[in-house]
Amino acid sequence: MEKLTIDRDKHNIRASVYQILHLLDAYIPRACQQDAQYTLMEAFSKDGIELTSKLMRKEYEAWKELSLDKIELRKP
Repeated sequence: MEKLTIDRDKHNIRASVYQILHLLDAYIPRACQQDAQYTLMEAFSKDGIELTSKLMRKEYEAWKELSLDKIELRKP
């Protein structure tokens, strides 16, 4: 199970890096793109950074609200 989590994390990091590099394609010289990719992947991996979409953020906020509501219901 741990391997699956690591693979999923690497996949998410790679997807985030590719999105950034795609947006900045016109600004990064071709000769530097591999270095830029490596640097971003290392930074994202080290710091645990991931990009999220607005939809993912809304889903998280809805989940958090439901979780907080359940906690409030259980208080005496």
